[in-house]
Amino acid sequence: MNTPMRGKTRPGYRFFTVLLLLVFSLQINANGYSQNITYTGKHVPLEKVFAVIKQQTGYLFWYDYKLLKNAPPVDISVKDATIEQVMSLCLKDQSLTYTIEDKTIIVSHKPVTEPVQVTVAAPQEKVTGVVRDEKGNALPGVSVHVKGATKGTSTAADGSFSLDVPAGAILVFSFVGMEAKEVAANSDGPMKIQLQSKAGALSEIVVTGFGESRKTRSLGYAVTQVSGEDIKRANPINPIAALQGMVAGLQVQSGVGGPQASTRFLIRGSSSLDPYGNQPLIVLDDIVMDQNVVTPNKASDQDFGNILKDINPDDIESISILKGGAVTALYGSRASNGVILIKTKKGYSQKGLGVSFSADVLYATPYKTVDLQNKYGGGFGLNDFLKDADGNLSINPANYFYNFGPEMTGQPVTDITGKKILNNPRPHNALDAFRTGVTRNYNVGVSGATERGTYRLAYSNLYSEGVTPNNDLKRNNITFRATQRLAGVLLVDANATYVQSNGRNPANVGSNGTLRNFVYGGSRNYDTKYWMSHYIDDQNGGVNANDPTGLTYVFYSLFQNSNTQVENNFRGSVDLKATLLKGLDWQGNVSVNYIGINGENKRRGQDVGFGSPAYETTTSNTRVERYRSNFNYNTTLNSDFTMLLQAGGEIVKSTSKSMYASMNGYVLPDIYRLSNSNGKANVTEYAPNQQQTTSTFGQGSLTYRDYLTLNLYARNDWNSTLVYNDGHGNYSYFYPGVDIAWVFTDAFKMPKAFDYGKLRLSYASVGGGTNAYTANTGAYSANSPYNSANGASVVNYKFSSNTLPNQSLSPTRSTKLEAGLEAKFFRNRLGADITYYSQDSRSQIISFSAPIESGVSATLINGGKVRNQGWEIRLNATPVQTKNFTWDTYFNYTRNRNKVLTLPYNLDYVSLGYGDGYQVIAKKGGDYGTVIAGYGYAYYKDSDGSHAASNGKRVLNMTNSKGSSVFVRAQNYAQGASQQPVVGHITPDFLGNWRNNFNYKNWQLGFVMDSKIGGTIYSTTHDLGSWLGSIESTLPYRTKATGGLAFTNAAGTALENGVILDGVYRQGVVVTGLDGNSHDLSGVSMKEAYDKGWVNPTAATSLYQNTHSWANGIREASMFTSSWISLQQVSLTYDMPSKLVSRLKLNGLRVTVMGNNLMYLYNSAKDHINPENLNSTGSDAMTEGSAMPYIRSFGFSINGSF
Repeated sequence: MNTPMRGKTRPGYRFFTVLLLLVFSLQINANGYSQNITYTGKHVPLEKVFAVIKQQTGYLFWYDYKLLKNAPPVDISVKDATIEQVMSLCLKDQSLTYTIEDKTIIVSHKPVTEPVQVTVAAPQEKVTGVVRDEKGNALPGVSVHVKGATKGTSTAADGSFSLDVPAGAILVFSFVGMEAKEVAANSDGPMKIQLQSKAGALSEIVVTGFGESRKTRSLGYAVTQVSGEDIKRANPINPIAALQGMVAGLQVQSGVGGPQASTRFLIRGSSSLDPYGNQPLIVLDDIVMDQNVVTPNKASDQDFGNILKDINPDDIESISILKGGAVTALYGSRASNGVILIKTKKGYSQKGLGVSFSADVLYATPYKTVDLQNKYGGGFGLNDFLKDADGNLSINPANYFYNFGPEMTGQPVTDITGKKILNNPRPHNALDAFRTGVTRNYNVGVSGATERGTYRLAYSNLYSEGVTPNNDLKRNNITFRATQRLAGVLLVDANATYVQSNGRNPANVGSNGTLRNFVYGGSRNYDTKYWMSHYIDDQNGGVNANDPTGLTYVFYSLFQNSNTQVENNFRGSVDLKATLLKGLDWQGNVSVNYIGINGENKRRGQDVGFGSPAYETTTSNTRVERYRSNFNYNTTLNSDFTMLLQAGGEIVKSTSKSMYASMNGYVLPDIYRLSNSNGKANVTEYAPNQQQTTSTFGQGSLTYRDYLTLNLYARNDWNSTLVYNDGHGNYSYFYPGVDIAWVFTDAFKMPKAFDYGKLRLSYASVGGGTNAYTANTGAYSANSPYNSANGASVVNYKFSSNTLPNQSLSPTRSTKLEAGLEAKFFRNRLGADITYYSQDSRSQIISFSAPIESGVSATLINGGKVRNQGWEIRLNATPVQTKNFTWDTYFNYTRNRNKVLTLPYNLDYVSLGYGDGYQVIAKKGGDYGTVIAGYGYAYYKDSDGSHAASNGKRVLNMTNSKGSSVFVRAQNYAQGASQQPVVGHITPDFLGNWRNNFNYKNWQLGFVMDSKIGGTIYSTTHDLGSWLGSIESTLPYRTKATGGLAFTNAAGTALENGVILDGVYRQGVVVTGLDGNSHDLSGVSMKEAYDKGWVNPTAATSLYQNTHSWANGIREASMFTSSWISLQQVSLTYDMPSKLVSRLKLNGLRVTVMGNNLMYLYNSAKDHINPENLNSTGSDAMTEGSAMPYIRSFGFSINGSF
C-alpha cells in the first residue's frame, strides 16, 4: 500500500516544520502590549492619535470614517498614560464617545444629554434588561448610562445589562452604527430595548474563516450570513435544509427518505464533470467536515443521511455562505465549490445561573399524493368482473393491479379478500400506508463568562419518527466549548462534541417504495388497512401471496425487516492565538473529526416457512485531522493606510477503512449473527484509504481610509492523490487570487438618500486533485478465504477498481471572476446587492471508457472545460417602520448557466447519470445537464421530398387497419446522434425567494416563499401511473362522455374509447383500409388516415399502455418542465412580558409556532406530482421517483433561560 506522500512532498513539510519551530521558540509569556501610551503632538487629527494608540497598545478601532471628517484636531502630551486617559483627553471637546469591548475601541456619536440634578443621597434601584436590534438580535457592547451622570455599564454578549440607578433616572443607550435611545428606568421587570440602525452605519461583521471576523466593506467577494435564530425558527434536523429560500445563489433540495435524509445543496450551480463533485465544503468551528463523510445520496434505495444530521441547530450561532474564489486561499481546493461556514455558540455572562433550555416539537403530516383517479377500479375493461352461476359479481384478481376496470358505482361485489362489499373508490388508500411523523428535540445548556474567558456546556436529545412505519432517528449530542485568555497574551478556544445517532429503516425511495408501488399496482378500491394487517401467511409463514397487487411484499419489508445504522461522531478542536509583538499574532489550530458507522440489515425470510432470510453488516471508520499554523500582522502605516498580512501552513490528513459481511440463511431462526450462518459467511475487508494535503498560504490586505481595500491571496497545495507509487506526479499546484472593495460613498459626496455604496471585484485561480487511489490501482479488498488444493485457507485479495491508472494526470484548474455592487438608501431602508460571476473549470479528471478486451473498464484522463456564469440579486427593504411596528422584506434572484466548451478525445458528451432509456449529460457545445433519451419520441425525416411537410412530427407505426397506432421510440427509428435526441435541460431558468419579517411589540411574524422556474424532470409516478391507469390524467377518452370515439376493434367489439394520435406514420407503413384497398401511410397523419377511413382510432387503454409501458414506452411522454412556487415556512413568535418572566424567576421566555413546507402556490407538474420528490442529490437529479407523499409540518418551540 502506498504512503500518503512521497518524494517531492518535503518542501511543504520543511515549511510547516520551520513555522512550528519558530512559533514555539518564542516566549509565549512575554509581556505583550503595553497599555501605557506616550505621545506629544499639536493640532493632530484624531485618526493620527488613534493610529498611535493602536501601534502602542495593539487595540483596534471600530468607527465610521465619516464621524471624523468634521472632528477638530487635538493638542495632546501624555507619558505612560492609560487608554482611558488618552481617549478622554482626545474626546473632551468632541461630539464623540467611546466604549471598549475586549481589545476593540468603539467610537460613536455622543448622545445629546440635558443635565439633571442627581444627588448622592438619592435612593437607588436595580434595573435589568436586554438590548436588541430591529431584527431581534442581541446587541453586545451597548453603552448604558444614566443621563446627566457618568455612571454606566455595557451590555453582555447576550445583550443583557444590570445597573443600580437613582429613582426616576433616564437611561441612555448608544452603540456604534445605531441611533441612541433614551428610556425611563423601570425596575418592575427586565426592560426590553430595541435600537434602530443609523443611516450610513458601519457594514456588518461576518465570519470568513479561521475563526476570523471581517467587515463586509473590506471584502471583494460575496458573503451571506444567516443567524442561528433564523436557522432555529425552521426547526430542522439537518441545518442546511433551513437555508432553503434564504440565500441568493444557494439551491437547496430537502431529502425524501425520512427525517435523516440527505439534503442536496449547490452554490452557483454545477461545474464539475463528476456529478457528485459539486458539493460545497462544510466547516464547523474550524473543523473540516470530510467530503467522504458529507456524501450525497447517490440514488440509493434507503438514505441514512450524512454527518450534517449530527449538527444540533440549537448550538448554531451563525452560518456564513462564502461564494468567492478567494476562500480557496483559506481552505484550499476543497473550497472550489464554495464554503458553508458554521459557527457555534460561545458562553456569555448573564443574570442568574446561566441555564438555557428549549423544547421543540414538530409534527409531519402526509396530506396529499399525486392526483389519483377515483372513477375506475381494478381490472382491464369496463365489464371486467367475475360472475357466478347466480349472477353475483366478484372482482377479477387476474387484472386487479390495473385501473382500467369497471366504474366504481357502489355495486355489490365480492372483494379479493372474500368479503362482500360495495364497490366504491377509496380516495385515501395510498395515504393510509403512512402515518403522522413527529420530531422532539430537547436542549439544555449552561454558560457563563468572566473577564478572561467563557464556557458553554450543552446537551440535546432528539427523537424523530418518519411518516413511513418503523422509520425513526434517535440522536444525542453533548458539546462543550470554552475560551480562556492566559497571561494576557494567549487566547485558547477549545471545543469538543460527541454525537451518537441511531437511524432505523429509512423510507425506501427506489423500486420498493410504498407510494411508488401504490401508483404502480395499487387499485383505487384497494383496502390498504386490511392488507397492512394481513401481510403474513398465517398458515405457512412468509409473505401472504394472496394479494394480487403484490403490495403485501412491501408491507412485509416495512414491518418485518430491520435496516439500522448507528453512528458515533466525535469532533474537537483547539485554537491558540498568541500576541507576540506589537501587531503580530500567531494562531495555531488542531482539529479532529472522527465518525464510526455500524450498519445492520436484517431481512426476515419471506418464502414459505420464513425461508430465504438474509443478513448484512457493515463497519466503517473515518478520521480527518487538520493542523494549521499562521502568523497575522496588523499595522497602521499612517493616518490613511492600514495593512494586514497573513502567512501560514496546513496539513489535512484523512484515513478511512471499512468492512462488509453477509450471510444467506441461518441455522436458528430470527437470530441475526454471522456465527448463525448455515454456510460460510462472506466477509470483505477493505484496505485503509489514506490521503493527505499539505499547504502553505498567505494573504495581504491594504486599506485606504477604511473605504478602499486591496486583498491578495496565494496558496500552494501538495496533494497525495496525484502522487504515484514511484514518487513522481503533478501533485503540487499554486493558485493566486486578488480582490478589491471600494466603498465609493465614503470617497465622494453623495446625495443624502444614498447611505452606502460599494463596488467589488475579485479574481482567483484554483487547483485541485482527485479521490484517493484513483491515480494508482493501489486500493484492494480482502474477501472471504477459499480452500486451496491442499486444504489450506487462502485469503482472496482483489483490486477495488478496474480503472487503469494514468501516470501523467495533472491537477484540475479553474478560474473565477466576480463583480458586484452593494447599495443602501433612505437610512438603510432600501438595499441591493447585485453580483455577476463567471467560472471556467478545465483539465478535469474524468473517466474514459476503455474497450472490454483491454481487461479494464476505463482509464482516467485530463480534459474538458465547463463555463459556469450567472447573476445574483439580493434586495431588501423596510417599507414600514414605526415605534411599535416594523416590516422587513427580502428578495433573492439567481440565474445560473452552465456551458460545456470542450471535451477531450472528440467526445460528444460525458454522462452525468442515467435512467431507463434516458441520460443526463454534459454535452460538448451545449448545456451541462442536457437530457437525451433513446426512449424519447422519434421525429419524422422525409427521405425523398414527397412528405417534407411532415418533417419534425412524431412518428407512428401500426400493423393493420384495425390495429392500434403507437408512437415510435427514437432509437428504433433514427440514425446516429438522433437516436438519442435532446429532450430537455435540468438547469432551472432561475431561482427566486421572498422572505418577510413583521415585528409588533413582543410579536414576530415571518414567512418564506421559494420558487424554481424551469428545468426538466422525469416522473416515474406519471409514467407508471399512466401505464396502469392510476392517475387522473388517464381519464380522458375512456368513454364517449370524456371524448372517446366510437369504433369496432379487430376482435369485432364495439368500443367508445377511441383517440386520434398527433403524429404521422413512418415510411413504409402500408395497410388495408376499411374500404378494402391498400394504402401507403408514409408521412400521412393519423387524422388524415382516419378521416379517409383507412385506419381505426387507437383505444385509450392502448394509448396509455403503449406510450408508458416499461418495455416499449416513451419516457419523454413523462418528462416536463418543472416550475413551482411554494410557501416554505411561516412562524409566529411571542416574547413573554417582562413582568410575567420576572414572576417565573426567568431571564426570558419565548414561544414560537411554525409551519414548514406548507403548500405549493403554483405547480406546473402534471397531475400535481411533487416536483421536489427527486431521488438523487447529485448534479444529475431529475428523476421523480414516487418516493413520498406531500408532507407539511407544524410545531412549536419554547426557549427560556434562568
